[in-house]
Amino acid sequence: MDDIVNEVTDEVMSVEGDENLTESTEEQNELEALKEELELLRAELKARDEREQANSRMLSELKEFEKYFPEVDIHQIPSEIWEQVKNGASLSASFALGLRKLEMERKRVSDFNEKNRRMSTGALAFGEGEKYYSPSEVRRMTPAQVKSNYDDIVASMRHWN
Repeated sequence: MDDIVNEVTDEVMSVEGDENLTESTEEQNELEALKEELELLRAELKARDEREQANSRMLSELKEFEKYFPEVDIHQIPSEIWEQVKNGASLSASFALGLRKLEMERKRVSDFNEKNRRMSTGALAFGEGEKYYSPSEVRRMTPAQVKSNYDDIVASMRHWN
């Protein structure tokens, strides 16, 4: 394509540079047509170069990604990551940021669950032979019942608020 552009450019230059030519309307039209063709070829060449650069960049991105994330299949990369790459972000950096966000979300959920676990009265199921008594059940017991269930009552009291 570069050769074609050069040929057309040379032809346009030779037509423009020849002072002995009489400038007829036909010659002017031909010259304009050649100039338009030249512009179209230049635009096509520019578009091809841009596609080649984009393909080269993507190949480089994929090689870098495989280097840093060899265990990840590129077909499993979320579409959000590919959108960031289309907008000019690095594939590896976008994927790493996505992993970091996922890790932070998991930690947030884990911390929230841990906070809830600490605030909970705990499971009401006790080990073999142990029984849980609520405060109202203990209040209704006779002194003899309290004495016979004393260990279970003390264990239950740890879960009262």
